[in-house]
Amino acid sequence: MKKDLDLIIVGAGIAGVNAAVYAKRSGLNFKIFESGSVGGQLFYMERIDNYLGIKLGTKGRDLAKSLTESLSGLDISLDGQRVDKIKQQKYLFEVLTDKSKYESKAIIVATGSSFKRLGLKSETRFSGKGVSYCAVCDGFFFKGKDVAVVGGGNTAVEEALYLSNFAKSVTLIHRRDKLRALEYLQKSLYEKNNINIIYNHTIKEIVGDHKVKSLILEETTKGNKKDLVLDGLFVAIGASPNTEFCQELVSIDKNGFIITDDKMKTSNNSIWACGDCRRRPLRQLITAASEGAIASIEVYKCLRQNYLSV
Repeated sequence: MKKDLDLIIVGAGIAGVNAAVYAKRSGLNFKIFESGSVGGQLFYMERIDNYLGIKLGTKGRDLAKSLTESLSGLDISLDGQRVDKIKQQKYLFEVLTDKSKYESKAIIVATGSSFKRLGLKSETRFSGKGVSYCAVCDGFFFKGKDVAVVGGGNTAVEEALYLSNFAKSVTLIHRRDKLRALEYLQKSLYEKNNINIIYNHTIKEIVGDHKVKSLILEETTKGNKKDLVLDGLFVAIGASPNTEFCQELVSIDKNGFIITDDKMKTSNNSIWACGDCRRRPLRQLITAASEGAIASIEVYKCLRQNYLSV
């Protein structure tokens, strides 16, 4: 067991990487764990036009590569172990990975969230090629085109409303006979001339060659099928935060997102959270990066106050 770590960062999306950068600048003795790829959800973004300082149209995977280069340039070693559980001792945390155990004075959780998916093979095939999970990220690329949004909650309706400002037409597909979104959102939806709603249908298949061309829909009541010709599909059936390993230590909301204050501190005085794993009003790259910086600076302040050696 490796002891005497000041900080362990769990997750290497843009929030976790920026937390690591600021931890390094602060002189903290830390480790950053990521069992997947550096960048997280960046790999599902075909192009990025809303992040300052990078070329317009940068591919998500290219930004992820830049994050890796930033870590390397600062001599920050990424550990590929998966964090399975965190146990709180009296003054330290015991972090159990799939290979070992570590002890740390503080934790930053930056594990992000995973888009809920339809579960279709064709969904994976067309991800970034007409299938998207973020209208704010990708909506502009469908200007003047026909798109669909699948879902019936607040997020789906908000996505449809946002897309209606760019797209020629937006079709909202919902598996039930009524939406779950708040009334004011539904009212705004009905007032839009270029938004259509298809109730009681699910998506059975996404059709295309190199890009999405149409959907095969199935009626939930009678099983009848029909084709819907379009250029893009936005999946808005929710997101699942990757917080299972720490839910016993921090307060979470009903959807599993970690609750923090504006300094990223959780209900546990030695755990901070940043990025898409925390409850936040705007899920964007630029806000995730800033939250990572805030979390590390706050960890440094806390440790300096409580441990004279920091």
